[in-house]
Amino acid sequence: MIRTAAFALLVLAITVATHWIVYRWAIDVFPALARRRRWVFGVLVCAMVSQPIVWLLAARLHSDWLATVRAGLIFEQMVVVLGTIPLGLLRVVVWFATKGWRKPSAEAPVQSAPMTRRQVVEGVGGTVLLGTAGGMLGWGMARGRHAFETTEVVVRIAGLPRVLDGYSIVQMSDIHTGIFIGEREINEGFDRVRRLAPDLVVVTGDIVDHEARFAPLIGRKLVDLAPRDGVFAIVGNHDYYAGISRVVDSLRAAGVDVLVNEGRRIRPEESGGFSLLGVDDLWGTRMGGQGPLLARAQAMVPRDVPQVLLSHQPSTVDLWAGRVALQLSGHMHGGQINPGIHPAWWFFRYVAGRYEVGKTTLYVNRGFGTAGPPSRVCAPPEITRVVLVSA
Repeated sequence: MIRTAAFALLVLAITVATHWIVYRWAIDVFPALARRRRWVFGVLVCAMVSQPIVWLLAARLHSDWLATVRAGLIFEQMVVVLGTIPLGLLRVVVWFATKGWRKPSAEAPVQSAPMTRRQVVEGVGGTVLLGTAGGMLGWGMARGRHAFETTEVVVRIAGLPRVLDGYSIVQMSDIHTGIFIGEREINEGFDRVRRLAPDLVVVTGDIVDHEARFAPLIGRKLVDLAPRDGVFAIVGNHDYYAGISRVVDSLRAAGVDVLVNEGRRIRPEESGGFSLLGVDDLWGTRMGGQGPLLARAQAMVPRDVPQVLLSHQPSTVDLWAGRVALQLSGHMHGGQINPGIHPAWWFFRYVAGRYEVGKTTLYVNRGFGTAGPPSRVCAPPEITRVVLVSA
């Protein structure tokens, strides 16, 4: 919780600071913008503050158009944030190279002063840097979010019956079905799942983005995968944002077994099989839910068989490390936008991949869809094939 708040405050501080740097760059470098500095300032402030307002309106009015506008505003903020870091370095280098700012003299007012060499260098360089950031995010929209990767993870589980050696679970997470993750994107990833021919399919939360009306679509698509032992899912924070009751009811009506602090036996006829548990989202209590109650789920299954847990947020592993053999999580998207650096890794212990936490193996899937900007950079969408073997 503290790390999440710290991360949010850092994002806010960076957003404000980078917009201020862009404002100063624009009015220092371009005389035409300097004459209209109030307008430039107003536009940048509006871009910053309108995003949460538009988000609230889009959620309340269930408007695809407003959701698209919000994505555009987030895209602008990401361009500014990613472009301003090298832009700031450029300005420092130019400042030292020219030994300070060369301002127009009193006899040559801003309105008529020609651009200095410093202004030309900063203007061209800054435009290129901001354009590069925009191009990178654009690539993430056009290509990066479609570049699905399949990861195979072999997990040894004590007590797993030998007859189940090689049992395969396909994990997907954070599908975020909505206006940016529709049938095209779903089919791209689900075709890969079919080729894997898993025994079981699980989805570890954030099945829809912000609209519950997309739940029937993704429910049908999941059931159509038709793995031998069924499709199971848990809810995430975005499912709550969309309307948890409608999301869960729609998925169950389609045939998806949604586990909210519940447990199921898998292949009990084969030497006892194993148990699959699913808990509520960690933030569920904030939105009228139960929150994660592992003990309640465990009470529904025998204690003498191995347990595989589905929990949307990976940090929950610290609550019960050692009480389950394997935890499958998502939520973090692998950072989603990693422009040569990985900011999420600075604040969160579990971001992507495999971790050993006590006697529990944790695997964090990078996610299927996108949240915020519909773009992925150096964090390709992931489908995980988990292979269970007896220890």
